[in-house]
Amino acid sequence: MWKIKIIKTHRKTLALQVKNGEVIVRAPFFTFDRTIKKFIKKHESWIAKKLEKSKKNKSLSSEEIYNLKLKAYNYIPIRVKKLASKYNFKFNKIRITSAKTRWWSCSYKKNLNFSYRLMKLPPDIIDYIIIHELAHLKHMNHSKKFWNCVESMMDNYKEKEKFLKSL
Repeated sequence: MWKIKIIKTHRKTLALQVKNGEVIVRAPFFTFDRTIKKFIKKHESWIAKKLEKSKKNKSLSSEEIYNLKLKAYNYIPIRVKKLASKYNFKFNKIRITSAKTRWWSCSYKKNLNFSYRLMKLPPDIIDYIIIHELAHLKHMNHSKKFWNCVESMMDNYKEKEKFLKSL
């Protein structure tokens, strides 16, 4: 079936993670094996979906990485500046990163960070991500005010959210 790694720690709940084609279960120290097996069984469709996704996202060759980084450096800063100017946002720096899990973020210092991996996404999704981070320059949370700000710049943002969640 699947390669499963069980890690018992000082925690209160069970948690699942799929990483590099391996299923990792984190459990409290005194959890019975049968409880862990039930937990895995209950979430097997989620696990299968995540494993399938990880197969699709195989490692990139150094040439592919180079090309994506080149695209990112030539596209993202220009697009951020254009959208920031259009919606009157001020930011400090734009960084292109090699982040594998956090593909975009905004710091309290008003720095915007984007992974070169964004270049694998369609342009309208990249625009949504940029707009999302620009909104964080005003609202450093996901409050109603934040989402209203996002919606004022992109009225169909919920479609973009759905797309990203489907990945």
